[in-house]
Amino acid sequence: MPHTGTVKGVLGMLARHELSVHQRKPHVRQLVYVALPGALLLALANYLQSGYPLPGIIVAMTAVLMLGAAFFMSSHEKLLAMAESLLLLFALLASVALGLLGGIAGSGILWIYAFPFLALWLKGQRQGAQWSLVWLLAMAFSMLAGSSIFPFAYAYDEKFVLQASAALLFYSAIALAYNFSRSQLEEKLYVSEQGMQAKTRDYVSRLELSAYQDGVTGLPNRLRLLDILSREIANAQERGHTLLVAHIRLKKMFETANLIGPDASDKLIRNIAATMTATVGSRGIFARVRRDEFVCIYRKHTEDINASEIIRDVLAFRLEYKINDYAVHIDHTIGVASFPSHASDAETLLRKAAQAMLQAQFANQGLAFYDERMELQFNRQQLLFVQLHEALQKNALSLHYQGLIDLQTGAVIGAEALARWIDPVSGPIAPAEFIPIAEKSGLIKAFTLWTMREAFGQLARWRAEGLDLFVSVNLSARCILDHQLIDDVRDLLKEYNIPAEAIVLELREASFADTPETALQNMLSLHKLGFRLSIDDFGTAHTSLSSLKDLKIDELKIDQSFMRSMATDASSRAIVLSTIQLAHNLNLRVVAEGVESTRAEQQLKDMGCDIAQGYHYCRPMPADVFNQWARSWQINRRAVLSA
Repeated sequence: MPHTGTVKGVLGMLARHELSVHQRKPHVRQLVYVALPGALLLALANYLQSGYPLPGIIVAMTAVLMLGAAFFMSSHEKLLAMAESLLLLFALLASVALGLLGGIAGSGILWIYAFPFLALWLKGQRQGAQWSLVWLLAMAFSMLAGSSIFPFAYAYDEKFVLQASAALLFYSAIALAYNFSRSQLEEKLYVSEQGMQAKTRDYVSRLELSAYQDGVTGLPNRLRLLDILSREIANAQERGHTLLVAHIRLKKMFETANLIGPDASDKLIRNIAATMTATVGSRGIFARVRRDEFVCIYRKHTEDINASEIIRDVLAFRLEYKINDYAVHIDHTIGVASFPSHASDAETLLRKAAQAMLQAQFANQGLAFYDERMELQFNRQQLLFVQLHEALQKNALSLHYQGLIDLQTGAVIGAEALARWIDPVSGPIAPAEFIPIAEKSGLIKAFTLWTMREAFGQLARWRAEGLDLFVSVNLSARCILDHQLIDDVRDLLKEYNIPAEAIVLELREASFADTPETALQNMLSLHKLGFRLSIDDFGTAHTSLSSLKDLKIDELKIDQSFMRSMATDASSRAIVLSTIQLAHNLNLRVVAEGVESTRAEQQLKDMGCDIAQGYHYCRPMPADVFNQWARSWQINRRAVLSA
């Protein structure tokens, strides 16, 4: 038990340091173990010493009776205080007997001064001092007045009485001073211990707080969110209500944080959290699960309000602020899952809400509700990402080549390199499925470098074999914005010793339609190196005419969707014709992809199109097969011309 107060008083006259019964019990027993043999030894010494047999007998008898009784009484908690008093009473009686009968003048002088230390150790400062005072008075009576009152009492020499009295006072003072110092030390240690415990409790409390609470907003974190959602699910289940779990991701928070700085970024996050919690009110609980992600648990008490209305009316936050003189607008993406429709446990419900948010983000939408088919699709995409990463590392992809035909001469003049992937487990995987995954997952750079390396190497082999062709390679939007691109292609040209003029780099129109100034520098650098640049799928992203002039384009590639409808749709034919005329007016070459019939070929010839590509001529094929096909095509063409 703790101290009852602070250190005060004189000569250690303080409230005793209270010990529990469990702590005091060993003290009594230890003292009996030491005192009983010591008392018997003292008794024997007095008994054997000439003239002092009676003190020895008295000490021995009282020791056996009183110390034995104290030992057994210490087994009972209610009798423990009595056992302590009995020990001191024995010591007092033994001291008086030795003093009254002269034992103190013999061997008793060696033991008698232990009483104050014993009293203070057993009873603490205040009661120990009281017992010591009684002992001093009893000893004074025994030595000074005992012989005059009791005829059997020992008569002490006056000098001995003075010396013994001084010694008694001296040892009592030492005992009190020692115990006072010990009490002060214990008090300081106790205060220090209490302070350390308070600091420890505060530290543990702050640790627990940080473990369950977001440090910036004060909202629950993900760990705490699981407990909260589990409780909300139990309450909703009991009352027959439903819950909506909305996973909210803030867009471009990293870019914004870099612009405004870390302190202002924290302020912005706090403002956003305040806006969202105030908008939802008591119907919702918010948690911050990542730097730019929040989760809202929304209690839906009635079926009259559907989830779409809640998202539109409640969760469509307007996040506009002014931070450090910057006007900041934060868009957000929301994924929603509901209890009990989508899951009945907290972990699964949170996962499905996050799944819906990722699907909304992947589809570039602001909102998506969880759909099992979406999850299957997402899982498929994640699986393909892992497999594609492994395929790139193991060089398990391949390139097929589709011929490019000069419509005026009928000669094979080039080939487009097209990636193909046959997974050992999933089988053939279409480019339309794995290329978007590569673009959105960050694998597109590695994929494009692999494609260029394979295509450049194949072109070098064809040229060595006398097959004079150019090769077209697709370049993604991310790659055209990569600062390392120019160095990479320059290194590949040196490695395979091929001219840049033999390579056509195809860029989708959407690659630079929104950010022409960003892509412009890389495109100009590629043009200076000698690469021919082509806009693929032209006509699908509304490229401005001024962009065509500024981008140093060499070629337009008409999207195959126009080819499919050109035979029956006058509008498509008009678009194709105007595109060809526009390109020629800008000194650009025109390639039509998706040519699948003689009629389409003839129409393109009549319009003045330069190059055609499609199943009418050949399907994409492996390099060795394409080599044979191209040589056969050239032989057949020469035969037709000579005939």
